[in-house]
Amino acid sequence: MINREKIDVYEEDLSFLFEAIARNLIECPLTFDGVTGLTSKIRKSHQIVFEGKMWIMNIEKGNKWKDWLEPFGAIVTDKRITKQGVWIKIWVGEYLGEGELSEIFGVKK
Repeated sequence: MINREKIDVYEEDLSFLFEAIARNLIECPLTFDGVTGLTSKIRKSHQIVFEGKMWIMNIEKGNKWKDWLEPFGAIVTDKRITKQGVWIKIWVGEYLGEGELSEIFGVKK
């Protein structure tokens, strides 16, 4: 993405990854279910901002599923040059989380 590749080539994979990252970083009672309308913008040479809408699913009374869209955003910053890894700040609606990607997925450095 930093090399200015088109986002639509990666949109489905990114949607799945952002869903997994949100599940690992954001503590809330909702179920995240992918991003739609994803856009990206390079903010700095090592930072990309993503925006779109995240699908939310939740079971209501009577065990009926309800789903809706919430504003989604993520700022991904590559700090590997200073040996700090790749950091992500992610928000879905009013919920926010932040962390280093390898730690989010339990990868040892």
